[in-house]
Amino acid sequence: ASRHIQDPASQRLTWNTPPKSVLVIKKIQDASLLEPFKELCIFLAKVKNMIVYVEKKVLEDPAISSNENFGAITKGFCTFREDLDNISNLVDFIICLGGDGTLLYASSLFQESVPPVMAFHLGSLGFLTPFKFDTYQSQVTQVIEGNAAIVLRSRLKVRVLKENREKKARVDELGAIWTNGDVEGSRRVAQYQV
Repeated sequence: ASRHIQDPASQRLTWNTPPKSVLVIKKIQDASLLEPFKELCIFLAKVKNMIVYVEKKVLEDPAISSNENFGAITKGFCTFREDLDNISNLVDFIICLGGDGTLLYASSLFQESVPPVMAFHLGSLGFLTPFKFDTYQSQVTQVIEGNAAIVLRSRLKVRVLKENREKKARVDELGAIWTNGDVEGSRRVAQYQV
């Protein structure tokens, strides 16, 4: 009997209902991302009529808060504070502006399932951030319309232990893997990237 294995490149994003809200994560303290951030947020809020979530600390940046034209638009944004506000059930998908570190940071904001992530490469590393910003409007539109390929990713949770543990690997009741007495890890299939 032959087995059929689906090509991962053929997996497509589909929405049960059209997305209404988007979280935009911008690499912090990077002035080169201010204009792309503003342009993207205006497109999402005004053209696509999305509810835009951003980190409160991003809107407190003087380069953003002092801009009168953009400031009027940000009044309609929803804000949250890392480690204080739970937005996991409020966001339909995430857009990251930065590099791989920004993408990993966005993933860390969600303890369980991570919404679909669209990552634009505007940082120093871009192994996980496949999109180029110069065509963001058409690419974001494809995601909103459910016409985009997805890449399923797993998230590993690892903790380095300093005390001496038993040397052979074992799996505990939570699914954590203990090996060599040095590392504890568990695997979650919790994130997919557009």
